[in-house]
Amino acid sequence: MIRRLLCDGEAVELEMCLTNHTRPARFSHVVGKVPGRRHDEIVVVGAHYDGHDIGQGAVDDASGTALVMELARVFAPLAGQLRRTLRFETYAAEELGVLGSTTYVEAMSDADLAAVDFMLNLDGGALGSGRGLALQGLDELHPLFADFAREMGYPLDLNNQVGTASDHFPYFMRGVPVASMFARRPPGLGRGFGHTMADTLDKVNEVELRESAMVAARLLLRLADHQDAIGRKRTADEIKQILLDHDLEEPLKAQGKWPFG
Repeated sequence: MIRRLLCDGEAVELEMCLTNHTRPARFSHVVGKVPGRRHDEIVVVGAHYDGHDIGQGAVDDASGTALVMELARVFAPLAGQLRRTLRFETYAAEELGVLGSTTYVEAMSDADLAAVDFMLNLDGGALGSGRGLALQGLDELHPLFADFAREMGYPLDLNNQVGTASDHFPYFMRGVPVASMFARRPPGLGRGFGHTMADTLDKVNEVELRESAMVAARLLLRLADHQDAIGRKRTADEIKQILLDHDLEEPLKAQGKWPFG
């Protein structure tokens, strides 16, 4: 109505009464678990359920949350049958600086964190065709997932990129092996519709979403029953070196997220 009045040449005057309050941050996380034969060996699958205010956040990251829910549904009947326990996690406030998952991980005890063998992050994995994993500079994960890709007969893209702005990062900073799943975006699309007003439900292609669910489920099944270690835990010094190798010291310092002094 305001826009129509302005287009008609009308003068528009607004008066707003704001009653906002600043409160200590409290983040809500939704977590489900499918018990395995080992309760001290856990594979985490996570995604964030918040989006930017300017759009629906359908691709980034309602699609990831939908994938986590679908994987929980698929694996629920397998409770007690797989080696590792599966934990399905969704986090708040990723778009505000990965605050939700950071708070969640920081609240975990050392014993709880030690039980996590691997974390798979699903952040906007349903835009484009072909799926891959960003292995976060963890070199030993490449042959493992290359073997999985051969077993699956699926051309899984693997790269060594380290991402600092999504929910795998708090686990990574605590030394847990992690990977983030992505989809190849159409040429010229850049980072896609995320963080724009165009990130609406019509941008989520059902076929692409099903492909993401299929790839993630087949990977998760192999991770859950893998008999050997899934990568290895890193020390703080090793994590620091990975970040230095990928030229991430200055960006993280600018964000106040460089914990190494």
